[in-house]
Amino acid sequence: MRINAGSAKGRLLKSPRNSKVRPTADKVKSAFFNIIGNAVGGGVFLDLFAGTGNIGIEALSRGAGRCVFVDKDRSSLKLIKENLHLAGFAERALVLGYDVIRALQILKKKEESFNVIYIDPPYFYSRIAPILETVSVCGLLIAGGYIGVERNSRDHCPWLEDIPFQVRQQKVYGNTRLILLHGTDAAF
Repeated sequence: MRINAGSAKGRLLKSPRNSKVRPTADKVKSAFFNIIGNAVGGGVFLDLFAGTGNIGIEALSRGAGRCVFVDKDRSSLKLIKENLHLAGFAERALVLGYDVIRALQILKKKEESFNVIYIDPPYFYSRIAPILETVSVCGLLIAGGYIGVERNSRDHCPWLEDIPFQVRQQKVYGNTRLILLHGTDAAF
């Protein structure tokens, strides 16, 4: 894995040692950041199910002021911290070792809000709607903010029918479906 753009472009990151973690493919990562454009610049980024930290570190490299990484797996938390040090972004990051819903509740208590949120759970994970509902209820996405959701391309995503955000775009890259959502006042 490598950082594709920004201040740390080309820097190599450590990959997971097991197959439990599926890092986002470079093609999907580049597409996501190209679609959201400058939305990440100077803002705060939230990387849920962060795994290796690949997406959030890319956001920091592309100018995010700060990034919060959430994962409950101990080996993933260690890998995220190692990759943050390799990329030189440890000071601009917060790594939380909690279940995603619990982490979102903690972030609400801290009165956090985010310009961009990326959700990349394991493909078998089916509770995307409750995560999006919690993001909405907790007010964690700024007006006009973006949410990227990564799913298996074969997933028909019935949960998209009843969510508190608008679906802006869906693209398929190999076996990955990238879904882009936005809050109010987002412009494409």
